Amino acid sequence: MGSLKRAAVFFTFSILAVVAFSSYSIVEHQIKSNETLYSISIEYNVSISTILDWNPNLSPNNLKIGQVISIPQPEGYIYEVKKGDNLTYIAKLFFTSVSDIVKANNLATTTIFVNQKLFIPKSVVGKAFNNERSIIWPVYGTISSLYGYRIHPITKEPSFHEGIDLAAPIGTPVFCVEAGEVKFVGENGGYGLMVEIESSNGSYVYGHLSQINVYEGQYVEKGEMIARVGNTGLSTGPHLHFEVKKADTNYDPLVFLPSSNRIYVLNNTENEYGLGGN
Repeated sequence: MGSLKRAAVFFTFSILAVVAFSSYSIVEHQIKSNETLYSISIEYNVSISTILDWNPNLSPNNLKIGQVISIPQPEGYIYEVKKGDNLTYIAKLFFTSVSDIVKANNLATTTIFVNQKLFIPKSVVGKAFNNERSIIWPVYGTISSLYGYRIHPITKEPSFHEGIDLAAPIGTPVFCVEAGEVKFVGENGGYGLMVEIESSNGSYVYGHLSQINVYEGQYVEKGEMIARVGNTGLSTGPHLHFEVKKADTNYDPLVFLPSSNRIYVLNNTENEYGLGGN
């Protein structure tokens, strides 16, 4: 019930294998001479960010001939169920609906189990973004620290917090709040693994990441998954640090984000109840 069972394996010249499950396939692609992430993304009709999400150790600017990478068909993401999860919560992490997850995984009921792997098609991700403002929420989480002066949780000294913190489990998807160009990717002191994206309205900083799915110079669309929540840098627990900058000046992100009471907005009347993971 709802398990993604291997169905078949095929072999071709540049495709080493295609492992088919009940609702998606994984193509094992062997990189050829002169290929780039862009050309591969066009060949398989998947975004570069998705390729990097499935291949976290892949170096975007240093592809190696013969290297094998995994590509989902259709485009989408895997979520492994954790203790206490339910379909309603998982749907919120991907800003989608329970019914979409049920359909994508051929689930007979909404009962799910720890370590069960669910496929989340990219085509249904983001349908519950709140687009009432110019930017969307970067992650489904709980505000754990506000913008402004505070006692630093690690140094215990007064300091100015230049963004907001959103507590969420490690691996939670992080989405691009507004389309723009990636200006920085990598380790940055107390920020840990960090991404900065510049748009026409300013720039946005995403910190303490566990995984980064973009590279410097890449143009990313609003709502694209760019990273995963982590606990890197100066951090007391898994969360996303998020900043809004305009002309190199930081502003309170809550001024620009939709209401914190409406992070997830599903505009339909479908049943959104899920039973807890066991």
